[in-house]
Amino acid sequence: MADLEQKGVCFFAYNNSEIDYIELAVLAAGYVKKYLDLPVCLITDSGGHSWLYESKSKEQIKKYIDFVVETDDDLANNVRRHYDSPWTEFTAQFSNGNKHKIFEYSPFEKTLLLDIDYIVKTDFLKNAFLGNDSVAMFDNALTVRNDLPAMSERKLYDAGIKMWWSTVVYFDRSDFSKMFFDTWAHVADNYEFYKYLYNFPGKLFRTDYCVSIAVHILNGMEDSNAIGNFHNVAMSYMSQKDDIVDVNNVKDWVLLSHDPKEPWKNIPVKHSHLDLHAMNKRALGRMVPKLMDMLDNE
Repeated sequence: MADLEQKGVCFFAYNNSEIDYIELAVLAAGYVKKYLDLPVCLITDSGGHSWLYESKSKEQIKKYIDFVVETDDDLANNVRRHYDSPWTEFTAQFSNGNKHKIFEYSPFEKTLLLDIDYIVKTDFLKNAFLGNDSVAMFDNALTVRNDLPAMSERKLYDAGIKMWWSTVVYFDRSDFSKMFFDTWAHVADNYEFYKYLYNFPGKLFRTDYCVSIAVHILNGMEDSNAIGNFHNVAMSYMSQKDDIVDVNNVKDWVLLSHDPKEPWKNIPVKHSHLDLHAMNKRALGRMVPKLMDMLDNE
């Protein structure tokens, strides 16, 4: 790939009938611009590309989106159950089968690939560009109450390998990075075999499982620390059963955290000092108008 930009951030966004991923991507891009000050690339299909220009102003697009890569990948049916608080659930297509192709799609020499529901509220991820890791991801996480996630989010199954999160992926253009994405693609192409081999549950295609297996394979081929983990910092996340009560400003959010052990309890939490993987996309969507107004007018 010629004439690559030095470093930047990429988002995949494919709309479905329930969630406007393009809208969430523009919001997430606004946070990247504010706290990381990096160029942003949006990867989407022709429908998403058109919707970007129909739904957002030219000023917003110019301010937050530097590149658009339009794809025509044949994305497999991958229907996922979503929650919006503990009391509402819905199903929708979850198009993530081409995520490993970011090595091909990214216009940057050094890339941060972020999920559209990962909200950057600090400059922490700038450190990824300063280290020596060819590839880095989070390999541990904490809820917004600073509790460990369920065992199913820490290992592929109770006695299985460690979970790595594909929510944030840093990579460069090294041969090792290419090998990582080739291995990820191999696991994705042979998902049913690896599901049998690694004994992980469910019918949903999860890129978290793909990268976890890829890391397991590559750690056997390289040393035991072939993949960076952002210096063992845990990723902060709100589950799909958590909610966003309000936003006081772009950084200061008030959340309602669901207690899985006592589901009738919801605990107010202030979240302002960490980046946040906001997995309840409908809750995030409800805050988009207010947050975009704040970002646009700062």
